[in-house]
Amino acid sequence: MSAPAPAAAPAAAPDQQQPAFRGVFGFIGGAVAKAISTTFIVLVVAAFVAQHVLDDKKTIMDAKTHSPEVVLARMLARFEAGSVIPPFEKYHVNRPEAVAMLQGVLRPALLKDYTVVIGEVGCGKTTAVLDAIRANSTGIVYHIVGAELPVDVPKRLAGSLAFAFNQFTFTAGYFKDRGIELHEVTSAEEPFKSWVLLSLSLRDVAQQFKTKHGHPATLVIDAVDQIAQQGPALLHAIQDFAKAAADEQLLNVVLVTCDGSNLPELKASSAMTRARVVEVSDITDEQAVDFLLHRGVNEDAAKRAVAEIAGGRFVLLNSLVFELQFKTVEQIFLKFHIGTRGALRRLFGDLAQISPPVSSTFCRLCRGAQHVDDVEEALGLDLTKKLLATNINILAYHPNKTYTLHSRHVQRSVAALLNCTRS
Repeated sequence: MSAPAPAAAPAAAPDQQQPAFRGVFGFIGGAVAKAISTTFIVLVVAAFVAQHVLDDKKTIMDAKTHSPEVVLARMLARFEAGSVIPPFEKYHVNRPEAVAMLQGVLRPALLKDYTVVIGEVGCGKTTAVLDAIRANSTGIVYHIVGAELPVDVPKRLAGSLAFAFNQFTFTAGYFKDRGIELHEVTSAEEPFKSWVLLSLSLRDVAQQFKTKHGHPATLVIDAVDQIAQQGPALLHAIQDFAKAAADEQLLNVVLVTCDGSNLPELKASSAMTRARVVEVSDITDEQAVDFLLHRGVNEDAAKRAVAEIAGGRFVLLNSLVFELQFKTVEQIFLKFHIGTRGALRRLFGDLAQISPPVSSTFCRLCRGAQHVDDVEEALGLDLTKKLLATNINILAYHPNKTYTLHSRHVQRSVAALLNCTRS
């Protein structure tokens, strides 16, 4: 009889199976984890390298985009295209004589000076300048200064010129080629640091334009009185640039100022010796009446308002279009009369105590323009400057070296207050 078969070994308990399971899958998991870890490291390294490559490419692209050559090319294109001038307003007053004079300023046959264009606030000089540019803006960049702080003036001007301030534009070699040390620029305070950077590129592009087209480009900076009001130093730096550009027949710079009261600041610069001063005056009485008629003012009121209040001053005419809807000419004049009387009282106190020479000078001004020497001798320089100030607006200065009273309503008010009809 054969021996019985040995009994089967009992199945391993679940706990005894785990080591084999863990061994197989642990090996697989470890291999996978190792592979994943290696892949992750490779990806991280690749991403790091790729980012550096992209950064290097961006640096190269930025360097190319903002290199002096590209910056100058943008500026040259801006001059060649010219500034975009908005279309005429609906009710446009044609001023052919003023526009023709300004077109001669914008495109001089021979560049010998830079030009200062003056005109009383609201006389329409900005409109006349734009009219002169509009016909052909090629080669002309127009910029108007706003109410920004002086520190922002060069940066706003740079925008009009398509100029970009950045770290790639200028190098020590760039400055050295132009006789300037880098530290002289970097240590300068604003706005002069930005102005130096801008003016250097402006000179370069002006030379490029002249070489390519055979004549200088023109840069118009309007409302420079906004700069003067905050301090003359930057304005004088701009004048120095304008004078140097004229001396070299490199760039035609035209500065526009809102009234003659800013001329003392302009004249304080030695660069004024190469400036030509021209004036945009008010429109004629006939044009002023026509202006009001086209805006719905009746003929009788229009003629009286021009004769007694506004003359050809646009800012007053625009105000009258609105006010004459609700008030009479007499009521509007009374408001101005009270303002003029208050200004004179702040300066003189009791008007009855004004000295005969001063009173006589005012009465002569009521009849028309007087030479600057006669007025300044009678009134004194200090009082003359106060009467020119924009918060007083009694006197107006003109490039032909004469003074007049500031406007038609001031002329009428002064005559009444000082009894000038008797003299």
